[in-house]
Amino acid sequence: MNLVSPPPPGRPRAARPDRAAINKRLLSACDGPEGSTPLHEEVRQNLKHLWQYGGNRDGKTPGPRPDWIFIRPDFLRQQPGADHGPALARLVPARGLPLRLELLMLFDAQCRYGPGDRVRIDRTFEAVEANAPIKSWQKVVLSDTSSDYREAGALRGRQIKEALRVLYKQHLVDIGPDKSRPRRRDLNRITLLSEASTPVNRPRYTVPTSGVFVSRHFFTSLWVFALTNTEIATFLALSARRATFPNAHNASGIFVVQKHRRQFGLKDNTWRSARELHTYGLVDRVHDTERDTQNGRITDFGARWKKHDVMPTRFTIVDTALEQPALPAIDRVLNNPTPEDQWRQWFG
Repeated sequence: MNLVSPPPPGRPRAARPDRAAINKRLLSACDGPEGSTPLHEEVRQNLKHLWQYGGNRDGKTPGPRPDWIFIRPDFLRQQPGADHGPALARLVPARGLPLRLELLMLFDAQCRYGPGDRVRIDRTFEAVEANAPIKSWQKVVLSDTSSDYREAGALRGRQIKEALRVLYKQHLVDIGPDKSRPRRRDLNRITLLSEASTPVNRPRYTVPTSGVFVSRHFFTSLWVFALTNTEIATFLALSARRATFPNAHNASGIFVVQKHRRQFGLKDNTWRSARELHTYGLVDRVHDTERDTQNGRITDFGARWKKHDVMPTRFTIVDTALEQPALPAIDRVLNNPTPEDQWRQWFG
């Protein structure tokens, strides 16, 4: 029995018209003819296997199995005295896979290596053998190709290559020269650099033991591919605030005022994606009790401001929500919402 009462009459805030269509294409993407395993299921199983066994050849020996994937704060926030913005803000406007591929490589590294280990990227673009312990890039990446299955793999391969070129320009990977064509780069010779790399300082990536933490389900449930760039950026920024103020997050939630937002270098329209995160159940929002949920106005704003009594919305990250497969969850919210989903849409 569902004890959630229906939302008030009227219409909730509508999702962008292309959102459901993109999600539908990701759900239907497939590398084979009709009746083949959907690509999202194949990718989800491959990432879960990567988390379980870390690429061990026998497929039985457990890997590190990290519950949390750590990201260095320098990737997310502007550092004092730095003359460049954080990499996250630079990747958000990039179309396609660059942001997702960067995060996927951090997940990959932490599932296969421990702190101090030399991290190697041993992925090919096309499958070498069906049971290879290290799957090809095309089998661990989900993207919107909008193409016939005969062409989908090749198009996804081109998207991955273009994403790697973007990450190379942003100093997040190093790509060795092609020995047969000296003026070109060999995309099979990739070295992962620190997510805090700059044009001047480009250290190789090492697995961190602390930092901004994200549940491994963010990857194994495919939220990393299902969310938009702005939704991912907002989720990571809120995660950074949680890492800085864990007790406040657990007690009453964390908030992000203007001076905090400037540290992340994200535009206002990016922060609005917190509404979608709330709609999908990934964060809980606690509004100011004096704020009108219909029009967003705060009662007696001037008087309360003078008393320093005006507080912004507080957020709490719901890690357990990440355990549900992302694409079916978003499809449900957009096309067949439960009463709880409707409440979230209404008050988002």
